[in-house]
Amino acid sequence: MSASAKFNSLKYITQLKKDQSLMKISKVILFVILLKNFTCFAAATNSNDNISITDNQKIAADQCLDIPDKQILIGGWYLWQPYQFTQITSEGYKLTGMDVELGRALAARLGIEIKLDTVDWKQHQIDLQDGVRDVASGATYSPERSQYAYFSLPYRSEENSLFVNMNSTKNLNFRNVTEYLAQIRLQNFRLGVMSGFRYGDPLINDFIQDPSNKDIILKYSNDTFSLEALMRGEIDGFMADKVVGASIIIDKSVESKVVEVPLNVKTPIHFIFSKKTVPLDLVDHFNQEIKKFVGSKEYKTILKAYVYPVLLLQTINSKWFYIIGVIGTLAFAVSGIAIAARENTTLFGTFILAMLPSVGGGIMRDVMINRDAVSFILNPSYMYYIMIIVLVGFATVRLLNYYNSAAQEDVLVQRIWDNLLVTCDALGQAAFIVTGVTIVIMAKIQPVLLWGPFFAFLTSNGGGILRDLIRKERHVTCLSDNGINAEISVLWGLIFSVFLDFNAYNPDAENIKYAVIVVASGAFITRMLVYYFNVPNLKFR
Repeated sequence: MSASAKFNSLKYITQLKKDQSLMKISKVILFVILLKNFTCFAAATNSNDNISITDNQKIAADQCLDIPDKQILIGGWYLWQPYQFTQITSEGYKLTGMDVELGRALAARLGIEIKLDTVDWKQHQIDLQDGVRDVASGATYSPERSQYAYFSLPYRSEENSLFVNMNSTKNLNFRNVTEYLAQIRLQNFRLGVMSGFRYGDPLINDFIQDPSNKDIILKYSNDTFSLEALMRGEIDGFMADKVVGASIIIDKSVESKVVEVPLNVKTPIHFIFSKKTVPLDLVDHFNQEIKKFVGSKEYKTILKAYVYPVLLLQTINSKWFYIIGVIGTLAFAVSGIAIAARENTTLFGTFILAMLPSVGGGIMRDVMINRDAVSFILNPSYMYYIMIIVLVGFATVRLLNYYNSAAQEDVLVQRIWDNLLVTCDALGQAAFIVTGVTIVIMAKIQPVLLWGPFFAFLTSNGGGILRDLIRKERHVTCLSDNGINAEISVLWGLIFSVFLDFNAYNPDAENIKYAVIVVASGAFITRMLVYYFNVPNLKFR
């Protein structure tokens, strides 16, 4: 073999070995790539076992990007009280709300931070889709959103309601969502909705998106604007979360003009994370913390601080509770007249004795907790009622004495005054127990189980104590040795506080209403039974 042939053979063998080496390297590289993709796919599948929304399980291997760990998540907020809103403090405006505080608490547990700036809800969704923002709270699940966002486990629930003008000529009679939507269309009911918002029932969302309903669907950037449109007559009603609707109605002081129509549509609420910017393992960590957080004392405290005040105010501002308050005020006024008649007091003195039990406890309470305004000053109608009842009562007693000069010495008359005094005091105390506990919740005074019963006692009995002190009585009526009295308001205040604390995880306006009725009725009945059976109190000797 020639030297040239040998050289060519050697060159061929060398090239063949190089090719074989490249083949081995290529196989190794291919194996690593396949292993990485398999790992990513497995991680996505396993992680999705912890996420409640099944569409997250459709994540493909190409979505397992090398997204860096994030220590700061960019979110956003819009006016959605009590979930997101600004509050005036000594340091200026502060962003707060239930969703804001829940998000901050969860982020702190994970050692990260959530930054929020103003953005309307529809633009927020676009930003999540484009990767401009990382996270949003208060989201309802939809298949469309699952294409660009991961859903967390539910961290609270939401119930949708319809809010209409009380004097509306369009009456919607329905038993379910299908009938509700049919009535909306049949009556050409102009319905206000929030732009980009997903409601709890898919039928409602499809109805809103249907082009054939465009003539009756009006979209607004938030629920406050929807309420303002309702007040202008621009729409016939609007849909909103029932807590949000109640909150803005109270805030705008239009409780007497707007009525809620329950839709009985409930849905779980989630955090959502942009698939473009948030790694899936962070979502998984979020889910693990949500599982622990929703059963914690911190979670319950946040719910009580933001949801309960709205639901309690909704109850207190209702007509039926206002009537209870008026009855309590008039009852205390009548008890003052009874004392004044028995002691032959002047007209002005009668007014003082009638007024103090009604407003004295509330004034003492508001001063103690440093409220911005004293309650009875904000609502002077109670003072008018007291004035009227005093004038009528004073004139009536004067006429009775004129026609029966011996009435003051009549044992039967004295017994009637005594029974009237006890009955009216019992009514007044029962009415104001609920108010005392409510103020504790609204003022965010903790612990509720301690201060709820105390302020229930102070609100319902404080004025009576002041009345007895002015009269220079040797014994204060509610603390006297004649039987159990003040202890009843403490007991029922504690029962109401325990109820609110126990139901803090799932507050409901209807349950609160029934609890208020039970507490007021129970306190009155207990006081009358104690008086009738002359139940003795505990004493040292």
